[in-house]
Formats: sequence, structure tokens, C-alpha cells
Amino acid sequence: MSLQLNLQKSAETLRLSLDKAGVAAGIKAELIFDMDVSGSFEHEHEEGTTSKLIARLVPYGMVLDPDGKIDVFSFSHGEGSVHHVGTVTPDDSEDYIVRNVIDKVPGWKGGTTYSYALERNLEHFGWLPTQGAGGFLSRFFGIGRETPASEKKRSIVIFVTDGENEEADEERTIRILEASEQRGDQVYFLFMGACEHNVDFKFLKHIARRFKNTGVVIVRDLDGFVELSDEELNARLLGPELLQWLRA
Repeated sequence: MSLQLNLQKSAETLRLSLDKAGVAAGIKAELIFDMDVSGSFEHEHEEGTTSKLIARLVPYGMVLDPDGKIDVFSFSHGEGSVHHVGTVTPDDSEDYIVRNVIDKVPGWKGGTTYSYALERNLEHFGWLPTQGAGGFLSRFFGIGRETPASEKKRSIVIFVTDGENEEADEERTIRILEASEQRGDQVYFLFMGACEHNVDFKFLKHIARRFKNTGVVIVRDLDGFVELSDEELNARLLGPELLQWLRA
């Protein structure tokens, strides 16, 4: 019960922060939480730190998402690793990663590529047509692999990773973000680079500078980050660019 009360209080604090920033109460955006499940992030998952992180983000779903839920995807290396875990709600947020992700998702303890997760996010929100099974031969023979995009939904992606994107995937990631920007997709990507070690997150900083709908938050102490007050957490996540996007 105390967790429920805390989440409700956190949601009220978030609403107050948005009010102060001039974001109208009727503004809504579907939310996705992308969680890196590469091998280097295993410790943070198993000790429950990333479960605490997702629980701290639940109020964002309560306030901003029309359904009050956040869709959760896991990813590591390549297209086959991207997995829709489900949704997280106030009733189901405790130990979410521990219960639903560890040793249970494709690509567990794999490498790190960003582009395929971002592509799936855009499909999920209706900005790209969904790619079904069948691959090259189906497309070649016109058997139909692509299904039309679903209803386009204004949306925010919170993308959490502890490592740099593999260099071979950087160009593909930029192409996906570039095409999304050119289409005018109503999506904001907030990347969170979470690593206490010597990872510069150079690529995340590069794409945050390059695209107006892409921000980055670097977290060097994830244990400390998940213990921040509601006001401090909101101040870290709600940057001027994201607030401007919400007001637009």
C-alpha cells in the first residue's frame, strides 16, 4: 500500500512540475521504456536497481500516458533481441525487471545495438509499418511481409543503456532517427546512459545534439539516481527540449 501511495504522491509532484513548465493538463503522450539487457548490465538488473528505476518512472505513465501504463521493451544485439515485455502499471511495478526480464527475454546478456529497438518503437506507435515474418523472399515475391502502420500516437521513448552502441550500428541508428525527423513523427527519444565506469556515451551525445527530438541524460551513479527525491528526478529528466516538445 505504501508503494501505491508513494506513486500517487510522485505523480502529483510530476503534474506540479509540468504545470510550472507550462505543460497543459490535457497534454498526453504514450510512453515506452526500452531496457538494455546486454551482459554488462546484468549486475544492475539482478540487484534490483533497474527495477527501482522503472518504478520511479511509473508516475510518468500515470500522468502522461492516456492508458496510465508504460510499454516495456528489452533489447541487446540485433533485431531478434528486441522483445515487448509487456506494460508496467502502478499495481505491477515492484521488482518488475527481476520478475519479467532476467533470464526470460531474447538476447539476455548479449551485445548492444540501438537501431532495432528504435525501429520497433516507431512501429509500435504507428509511425512505421510493422514488419512481419518472411524476410527478403516474401518481399521479393510480393507475398506481403509489411502490414500497414497502426494509428499514429504522439509518444515518448525512454531508452536506457549502460554501453555505447556498436560502431557498425551507428549509421543505421542515425538513418532511422533522420527518417523519423523528416516524416515529422511526433516522438521524443530520451536516452539515458547509465554507467559508473569509463563510458563516454559519445554517440548518444552526438545524436542528442543532432536531432531536436532527442535528448540524453548521463547517470554515473544509478543507485543514487533511483533514490533521488521526486523533484530532483523530474529536474534531471524534464530538460528544456522535452518540455518544449510537450508544449508544442
